[in-house]
Amino acid sequence: MNQDSRYGTREQKSKKIITIIQESIGQDLSELTCLDVGCSTGGITNNLAPYFHEMIGIDINHEMVSKAMQSSRENQEYFSIASAHNLPFGDKNFDVAICAQVYEHVSDQSALAEEIWRTLKPGGICFFSGPNRLKIMEEHYWLPFLSWLPRPLANLYMRVFKRGAFYDAYPLFYWQIRRLWNEFEIYDYMPEILRAPERYELNNDLRSGSWIRNLPIWIIEGLAPFYPNYNWILKKPL
Repeated sequence: MNQDSRYGTREQKSKKIITIIQESIGQDLSELTCLDVGCSTGGITNNLAPYFHEMIGIDINHEMVSKAMQSSRENQEYFSIASAHNLPFGDKNFDVAICAQVYEHVSDQSALAEEIWRTLKPGGICFFSGPNRLKIMEEHYWLPFLSWLPRPLANLYMRVFKRGAFYDAYPLFYWQIRRLWNEFEIYDYMPEILRAPERYELNNDLRSGSWIRNLPIWIIEGLAPFYPNYNWILKKPL
């Protein structure tokens, strides 16, 4: 998974995530436990670990987890090889979960959502980010309109441009993503991010769209089905 894109470096993403979590919880995080689902090489996990009492990163890729273990900087983060749709943790185990740019890589997306729900404590939150299928540029393979195509045409498109034998990401449309997380209370952070990008460490490409912050909030919110990427807080009710 490419962690460095037009939406920022690992450090920028980490600052965005922790800012949103702190604003959402409104309390000191130092006594809380956090699970990073799909941690890859552990860049974001390591950056966020100092804020939490305990930080656990899981990924199904053995090589990625091995690199994450080698890069670990703090004693309070741990890494484990595990599937996102079969988490090896008990019920109501975590205060916070992170599911950043992961859902589109998971074959059983409903199981992913169910497992995050199961392992979060009542009142716990999940920071979720992920792409919209309507996004013009598919940033995993840098092919425009790739995710718009039916799977057979997408696979052919991949082969023609020598990006691989098949398209192995599964982004959803806006209404499908909301349905995926419908057990949670969903708070969409994108209007706030678009109106104050510097507070959330967005890079210069997105800051340059400063005209967006001058739009009425009802227009910004109404454009949600067309956002290229989503940043949500998912809260498990008490």
